[in-house]
Amino acid sequence: MNELCIIFSAVQSGQSVVLEKGKIYHVYPEDSVHLTGYFCTNTAKKDENPHGERDTPMFLHNKKDVTIDGNGATVIIHGKMTPFVFDRCVNITVRNLTVDYAVPTMTEFTVLSNCGGVCEIAINPACLYRVDGNDLYWCGETAKNGSPYWENRCNASKRYVKVYDPVAQTCRDFRREDLTFTNIEQIAPHILRVTLQDKNADFVPGHIFQTRNIVRDQSGSLFQRCKNLYFENLRICFMHGLGMVSQFCENITFYNCDFTPAAGRTIASTADFFQFSGCKGKITVDSCKANGAQDDYINAHGTHLQIVETDEGQCSLTVRFKHAETWGLQVFEQGDEIAFIRWDTLIPYADNTVKNYEKLNDTDIRLHLEKPLPEGIVTGKDAVENVTWSPSLYVRNCEFGVTAGRGILCTVRGEVIIENNRFYHLWGPAMLVEDDCNFWFESGLTNHIIFCNNTVTGCNYGQIYPDGAVICYSPKVMNPNSTAPVHGKLTLTGNRFEEAYTGKHTFCLPYLRESNIADNASDAPMFIIK
Repeated sequence: MNELCIIFSAVQSGQSVVLEKGKIYHVYPEDSVHLTGYFCTNTAKKDENPHGERDTPMFLHNKKDVTIDGNGATVIIHGKMTPFVFDRCVNITVRNLTVDYAVPTMTEFTVLSNCGGVCEIAINPACLYRVDGNDLYWCGETAKNGSPYWENRCNASKRYVKVYDPVAQTCRDFRREDLTFTNIEQIAPHILRVTLQDKNADFVPGHIFQTRNIVRDQSGSLFQRCKNLYFENLRICFMHGLGMVSQFCENITFYNCDFTPAAGRTIASTADFFQFSGCKGKITVDSCKANGAQDDYINAHGTHLQIVETDEGQCSLTVRFKHAETWGLQVFEQGDEIAFIRWDTLIPYADNTVKNYEKLNDTDIRLHLEKPLPEGIVTGKDAVENVTWSPSLYVRNCEFGVTAGRGILCTVRGEVIIENNRFYHLWGPAMLVEDDCNFWFESGLTNHIIFCNNTVTGCNYGQIYPDGAVICYSPKVMNPNSTAPVHGKLTLTGNRFEEAYTGKHTFCLPYLRESNIADNASDAPMFIIK
């Protein structure tokens, strides 16, 4: 094992560990901890990571009262890894540590010129590549077995492309098929002259092409079944697959952390930065910086599991993970409260308590309940939500910069306060509140969201929600005749909204029980409430 793995493997409960000041720890998959059975929400499909495999240099299991002080050290990831994996730990603090990739799995190149479809491009020095005829391949470093850790053709089916305009500070989509060349010539180190198959493809000089493999086989972290996690002064320069993932954890704080790209790069994560799934207690993100996401910055949610079989005599039912990227998780404990959710209106219609449960396979769980089943269950449609595991969310004093996604996605039942933040040039809304039983299966309802004293500048320029909505409620209600409110109250006060891309600011607020919108400043001529 590498030195960092040895340090973490020796950690005992109650210890404080201080890493060597300013040291750079190089870690490789081959000499790190290899885990199986660590399934992660919102990540890989079964064929992409069937055994829940994780390679990690920083693994803690069943530890309590531990402080890890990075002391200004840096961890450099080689290949693809999940740098932190904490499982069933209590009272863990990590501070003063930097994590980066030697070769980020997201590649970047800048268009230097375009003369009738003959372009010169400058590949970011942090990226590795090779040319094979007229094909450009992105690749990782060479592993000890002589093969690259990873390799993808630049227009492969599982690569996704965004284009960043550093002047306008906006991102746009780009068809991967248009990264097809009829000629490639190396004219200098990291400089290629390429001839586009489609001479009209939108290669604008000065624009930066960001490409990624959409397979989420590793992530920036995985914290599961932990309590009281505290992260301070972390510098995370890049995350592969998904960001800092917390599932079924209680009380998590990120304070004064920097999630921005390393110097010379424009991207820091291939997907969300923070994913909180099925957590409870308090989630706090305070005084953090985030920039350069290929998806959303914060997503806090639960999981709707579809009811596929019932047994009234046994007071039991079988529920199933329905989304291909979430499966294999332990989502129930004895004594958990569940709600029955109507599939087409998202309205809860009964509750119950888990007496015990059986994992039948990677997608199906049988729940034995304390009370009889409610009448009217629509098998194969209705869902259950674990309402015991639904947290409060506090996001304060943060800066969320340019992203190809949204700002905060929130579908949790606890108190939500989003205050004193800056949202700048997000492709989608600053805040999106959904809830659905049919697509992502991310639950659930919200009771009260307070969005106050924030500055929202130039968000939803991608126009992915109506009329440039920057605060958007979009529960996936499938019944066209349903008008019942899905969500509770929104308090929207003391904010400033700037650079409306439609000349007005629209707040899309369907299926909301109550709203209090007052004392907000805007450079747009009107507010419209839908």
